[in-house]
Amino acid sequence: MDFSVNKTLDGKKLTAEVIGSLNTNTSPLLLKELENALENIDELVLDLKEMPYTSSAGVRAILLMLQTMEKHGTMKLVNVNDEVKELLDTIGFLELLTVE
Repeated sequence: MDFSVNKTLDGKKLTAEVIGSLNTNTSPLLLKELENALENIDELVLDLKEMPYTSSAGVRAILLMLQTMEKHGTMKLVNVNDEVKELLDTIGFLELLTVE
């Protein structure tokens, strides 16, 4: 499956639609796509509707983005499927994240 990130900037809010699985190979791509933008926004919304799976590397990438955003803004996950939500809950990260 291909991997891509569609970004939409609305003022200081960036919505990033993650398309494809987030794993060891694709996590660096996500971070590279968003690293410059994170410093210039107040809100990051990760839309995971088209992300069927994440590995531990994907969870790490999400947490790195959360740490960056906590310095100057907020981050939330939207459209998280049940499998990904269960993984985040199992490892105790669901409490750290805003999920809608």
